[in-house]
Amino acid sequence: MSTLMRYLSQPHMISRVLQKLWQSDLGSLGSSLVKWRLHVVVAFSKSGETPEVVHLVRLILGYGVKVVSITSRAHTTLGQLATHSIVVPIVHELDPQNLLPTASTTQALIMADLLSVAAAQINGNVVRRLQRTHPHGSIGATLMRTVDEVMHSGDLIPHCSAEMTLNEVVAELTASSLGIVCIVDSGGRLEGVLTDGDVRRLAGSSIRFEDIVAGEVMTRNPVVVSPSDSLHSALQVMENRDRQISVVPVVVNERCVGVVRVHDIVRAQM
Repeated sequence: MSTLMRYLSQPHMISRVLQKLWQSDLGSLGSSLVKWRLHVVVAFSKSGETPEVVHLVRLILGYGVKVVSITSRAHTTLGQLATHSIVVPIVHELDPQNLLPTASTTQALIMADLLSVAAAQINGNVVRRLQRTHPHGSIGATLMRTVDEVMHSGDLIPHCSAEMTLNEVVAELTASSLGIVCIVDSGGRLEGVLTDGDVRRLAGSSIRFEDIVAGEVMTRNPVVVSPSDSLHSALQVMENRDRQISVVPVVVNERCVGVVRVHDIVRAQM
């Protein structure tokens, strides 16, 4: 939870720091709560009766800080003290003796992640904050890099006119191996697309490829992205739909300037 809060530039204080301040000097605890502008403390305790946690929460409440308790049992001391109490029952730890903290620690991690995600959505643009705090690695690659860095453009764009036959479209598909052919007019304006999947479905019908032109069977108004879109947003466009798509045209002012595949984005993360 602390790591995620740090990525999101969310002010927070780790519990062991609070405990250290409490054990050393109550005045320091109060001034630190004010300095860090802590409004909410999340207190985890399986039993809800852990003495040091209960004592610390009592002190924190005295400074006007709200407390959210997460326990595995209802009607606990911690839950009664807390401003908000969340009970997530644990039936049994994983060991036969029901002693080793296993299921309970997993429960705590899940609840911490849920609370972190909720806080992230409330407090503003997650993508913008991650761009500042996590510019490297796979997350940084999808947030900081844009479609124009990985798209296939220029002579590499597989394209045909709407008057070309399906046989010619198949030839273009085979030559490019990108899984898509962009149907464009003489000025490069995108009119539609045909994909490998479209051709396979048509092959199972009774139509003759040499008798049908692309304009009759192409997908009009296809899903498109912009060269300036981040790889993250392009990936969301392709994946967050009922039927995921693996390749899309890249368009500027209705003109097709490239194509980008899920594979291109995944490779950029490596």
